[in-house]
Amino acid sequence: PEEIASMKRHDIRILIVLAVMVACAAGSSFAIPTDKAIVQAVMQDYDLNPEEYTIEVLSNRLKTRLIDPEDLSFRAFSKRDPIGPYTIYVTITDEGECIEKGQVRLRINRHIEVLVACDKIKRHTLFVEELFEKKMMDITSLREQPVSSIEDILDYRSKRNLRKGDILTTGDMESVPDIEVGGEVTIVYNDGLCEVRVPGKVLQTGRSGETVRIKNKASGKIVSARVVDSRIVSVDP
Repeated sequence: PEEIASMKRHDIRILIVLAVMVACAAGSSFAIPTDKAIVQAVMQDYDLNPEEYTIEVLSNRLKTRLIDPEDLSFRAFSKRDPIGPYTIYVTITDEGECIEKGQVRLRINRHIEVLVACDKIKRHTLFVEELFEKKMMDITSLREQPVSSIEDILDYRSKRNLRKGDILTTGDMESVPDIEVGGEVTIVYNDGLCEVRVPGKVLQTGRSGETVRIKNKASGKIVSARVVDSRIVSVDP
């Protein structure tokens, strides 16, 4: 009987130790590295697509190394979009009480599928599908909006020279003008009673609705005329 009682007491002690270990494990099961918690918080708060964005912690002044993500909050130092170098101020709490605050520097990178020049493209080249290929590229440092769809380049041309491998941006594009310098047009003057048509030479590139300078080839005078289409400009009475 004493041996049985001793064995029972031993078993009970083992069970108690196991229970304490389980309780401790449960209490710390939500703790993750602080850097990881910071990255998760930023991704969730800004609703960043993990297929496009990656976040690197450049410096972290916090001493806490393991943390329950629910105990972490942050605010940004600026209101700009979360991309590129980005600094936040992190607060860590324990049961609602602040235990640590610190500055954390991040780098937020974004990769998306965009149009990339297959070869050199000269200024004023009309865009066609064969000039570009779709590639996953890092657009973190781009200052202009990248172009992702072939449909978005139709009826546009290159505004400047592009190198092979350049990412196409909206700043690289311009709509094709209706008339260009050196072109031939017909100058039309109509005052409601009569209409006069004379040949003209384009001195200024323009699009429909814009006012440009045209040289009257008959008189040699330079007039301001409104672009009607690729062949006609109109002089107001």
